[in-house]
Amino acid sequence: MLKPDVAVVGGGVAGTLAALMLGRAGFDVVLIDPARPQGSEFRCEKLEDSHQRALRRAGVLDELLAFTVRYDGIWIGRRGRLAEHRRAVEFGIDYAALVNRLHGLLPPSVRVLDDKVTHVEPVGDGCPRRLHLASDRHIDARLVVLATGSHAETLATFGYARHMTSRCHSVSIGFDLAPSNARIRDLGALTWFGETPQDRVAYLTVFPLPGRLRANLFVYRGMDDAWLRQLRADPSAVINDALPGFAKTIGRLEVTGPVRFRPVDLVDTDAAPRPGEVLVGDAFSTACPASGTGASKAMIDVERLCNVYAPEWLSSGAVPADAIARFYGDREKRSSDRHSRKVSLFAKRIALDEGGLWTTLRWARAAASRSRHFIPRVHRQVVRAASLDSSPTTSVYPASQGGIAQVVRAKVS
Repeated sequence: MLKPDVAVVGGGVAGTLAALMLGRAGFDVVLIDPARPQGSEFRCEKLEDSHQRALRRAGVLDELLAFTVRYDGIWIGRRGRLAEHRRAVEFGIDYAALVNRLHGLLPPSVRVLDDKVTHVEPVGDGCPRRLHLASDRHIDARLVVLATGSHAETLATFGYARHMTSRCHSVSIGFDLAPSNARIRDLGALTWFGETPQDRVAYLTVFPLPGRLRANLFVYRGMDDAWLRQLRADPSAVINDALPGFAKTIGRLEVTGPVRFRPVDLVDTDAAPRPGEVLVGDAFSTACPASGTGASKAMIDVERLCNVYAPEWLSSGAVPADAIARFYGDREKRSSDRHSRKVSLFAKRIALDEGGLWTTLRWARAAASRSRHFIPRVHRQVVRAASLDSSPTTSVYPASQGGIAQVVRAKVS
């Protein structure tokens, strides 16, 4: 029988980060995850500004950056043309590398069990739930953190019901690009929005990972759609046909395998507060990856839980349901949840709806992007970037430190 302060169920980014933070705070933690070490999985592959803020507040950002590739600035394409250079500092990192690095930072006070929760039973006020594992071990913990992602089977084991908001809301498609895509590589990072509603494309994003050039495509289609079957057979041709402005302006994509697909449902968990049990990240509610909010929402959940609430709970003995309710009602968490769902729903409508209002919004967004570059110096940079050919330049990949600005200077010097 194990009797830790905290049992964390799920060893992805959210669960591992929670175990790391609570372990560093001096608590006895057990992390339960049958999938160790983390293998290749198509999930969060870059650290955007919201991720960086959460990880910095969690105290681990600096320890992760050595495993990333930095890129400065993102080029934006709208309505079939290169429109804007957005200032940003982001870091590309493979999801497995991110999780395994977090595991490598776990202190000795965190025990990792390659195991699975098979059923739970009520015990008492001090330890509301006893966890029974597949290995016949038992765990009594004062606090159980469910960071299982959207894994319905595990949540059902704990007696949680899930409610579908939007089935197959989107499909995420990830693949590597061939090194011969020199023009795309030299841009550093690029986001190209769908060109017409009929193509059902949210956007294509291209960015560097350590040692390779990565692309993620987000579309609004069912998994039985013939278009996806065609994409499996000939990804380069299908994507280039769906984004003709991209192919004309930037160059045709040369996709290298494998191409990975991830359908995403928008689902909420019936998370009525329970004593000694808390849900974080996708276990609480899912987000559409096209919104760019899923990983940051999970990281914010964990940072708020482990920096603000859990230390107080664990220092006072039992964790009653009203304490869990205060975490679920945390202003920053609620704001993050609402924003994520709002953006997930809005992004689909602005990509697909063809009414006058949505058409006007798409035109307005494109005009706003272009208007930000009326400043002569920046406008010239955009024009030059759009006219660059694929002749040899000073590559900014993989050590991207200035984006296309370095390439422009090399071209005009």
